[in-house]
Amino acid sequence: EGQVSSMTGDGVNDAPALKAANMGVAMGKEGTDVAREASEMIIADDNFATIVYAVKQGRVVWDNLRKVLLVNTPINNSQGLSVLFGLLVKLPQTPISAIQILYSNFICAVTLGFVCAIEPAEDGIMELP
Repeated sequence: EGQVSSMTGDGVNDAPALKAANMGVAMGKEGTDVAREASEMIIADDNFATIVYAVKQGRVVWDNLRKVLLVNTPINNSQGLSVLFGLLVKLPQTPISAIQILYSNFICAVTLGFVCAIEPAEDGIMELP
């Protein structure tokens, strides 16, 4: 219990195990239609190295998404808090206008987010649990 299992298969006899596993993986070229229907993922080139590559790329995307959020969250929080501060102390104008917020989000979120999103894989990303 509490474990995650994966099963690879290509034939009709593998279908029940593919269905029961957390992640059923069927072979695309040599596999049967029954095995492909029972699985969650189909390897188009029937190469097991593709699974490792796909897992690595998924981890890179997830890691980079976390970086984008870690960059943008403080920026958006500071903008929101500055407007909230202006409202709480009843300033005649907000400390930062709507166009300034939009411009700041455009510059910061897009440029810094893009830089974080295209980063290559970190060392040891495949050793993480």
